[in-house]
Amino acid sequence: MTKVLVIGATGNQGGAVSDLLLDHGHEVVAYVRAPESPAAQALAARGVQLAPGNLADAEALGRAATGVDAVFGLSVPFGDGGKEEEIAQGRLIVDTATRVGAHLVYSSVRGADRLEDSDIDHADSKQVVETYLRGQDVRATVLGPVYFIENVLNLNFSRLGDGVLSNPLSPGKKLDQVTVLDIAGLAVYAIEHPDELVGKRIDVASDSVTGEEAARILSAAIGREIPYRQMPLAQVRQWAGDEIADMFQRFEDNTDFVDVVALRAQYPGVTWHSYADWAKTVDWDRVLKG
Repeated sequence: MTKVLVIGATGNQGGAVSDLLLDHGHEVVAYVRAPESPAAQALAARGVQLAPGNLADAEALGRAATGVDAVFGLSVPFGDGGKEEEIAQGRLIVDTATRVGAHLVYSSVRGADRLEDSDIDHADSKQVVETYLRGQDVRATVLGPVYFIENVLNLNFSRLGDGVLSNPLSPGKKLDQVTVLDIAGLAVYAIEHPDELVGKRIDVASDSVTGEEAARILSAAIGREIPYRQMPLAQVRQWAGDEIADMFQRFEDNTDFVDVVALRAQYPGVTWHSYADWAKTVDWDRVLKG
């Protein structure tokens, strides 16, 4: 049994990692901002040790990490402090894992080991953190997730609640996507196989689908026809700001996709999910009523 500190354990990624670690019989310490929250209390009810603190508190994070074998960590974008705040968070995670001698599994973003300044802050910040990590004496595995499949559950953006699937990309444009279930699968595999994964950096995708393909898959899963509607990029810029609009423009222009077949073949011990596999795990009645 391995003792693992999970940063962001009440969020999507950290929650999926915590669940899978518990399923595999490991000991989990959850670093949480609000231990009294329902999500944190649900973890505690499953035997998780709660460690209160935030990613600006080096002393609290150090206490939480003391005695652990591994750390799953990620920084949080879109905070009030912007790019510099996320960089500081990432550096603190690296420094803490280095100091306690733990295996760090750091969740970054695809291509952050080779990006030049992109004017997309949540990607640039992770590039800076990865550069810092490579300069430290830390045992680390870096995961580079692509666009999250779970973003479709944001009904205000996807418009699924209105009976359509809306996205800024052209209907036939493929988009690499990943579910947090597969991020968790690879993260836990790395924690359980440090001799194989320490020193590795892996871009992570579950599937690559077009908007039209996603709409057909969701139609089958939900049980009614969901047509695809392309959202004007100008509307995204107005609703979500320049950073998100610029990100989707990069997706529209992208011709460099993750080789999902090769990734699955390289790590057959991970239970991978296609877009359709993921859709079958969702309680769509609950989601669409919410």
